[in-house]
Amino acid sequence: MIRILLADDQSLLLNALATILGAEDDITVAATAVNGAEAVEKARVHRIDVAVLDIRMPVLDGIAAARAIMEMGPRVIMLTTFDDDVLIHSAIDAGVHGFLLKDAEPDVLAGAVRAVAHGESVLAPAVTGRVMQWVRGGAGDPDAGKRLDELTARERDVLAEIGRGATNAEIAATLFIAETTVKTHVSSLLSKLGVRDRVALALLAQRAGISS
Repeated sequence: MIRILLADDQSLLLNALATILGAEDDITVAATAVNGAEAVEKARVHRIDVAVLDIRMPVLDGIAAARAIMEMGPRVIMLTTFDDDVLIHSAIDAGVHGFLLKDAEPDVLAGAVRAVAHGESVLAPAVTGRVMQWVRGGAGDPDAGKRLDELTARERDVLAEIGRGATNAEIAATLFIAETTVKTHVSSLLSKLGVRDRVALALLAQRAGISS
């Protein structure tokens, strides 16, 4: 059973999230919070696997709450909207494990919780597109192009799917390979491209135009 913490200062959305995710057979809502400070406190009290946090919250913002919660062990998904660019950039730097839009479909939300709980990272395609202007605007890593050239054809295929926001299971189905093989390719990509997580892979794929 995946134990989650939900935090949002909008009670209607918080209740909706709790209802949607609590209805899943393999997910249980261990705690809810209405601000970042309460989220951190609930994370200390309850055993949780994944925290789903609004990126904008009173008392303590979602990014500061995410940092504190990740230090305790749980993984974090940020909920955002289209106008949160600066906060999204900060959350990427903080090392959160996923981004979803607040209006994500229930199956997308549940799938993201499962993926993050199992060690993956999730970047909603719509969010990816929104932050790419910022990513492309930087100088970037001058050696990134050379490292991309060193990828095998299959690794490039996997990287393209990651850039589109696909989970390991979805990549396996699309490329007709085993999920364990996908995990092997992801590990190789992280090593070859010198990035720390799946979110960074997705951004790199978008920046290189591999997933377009």
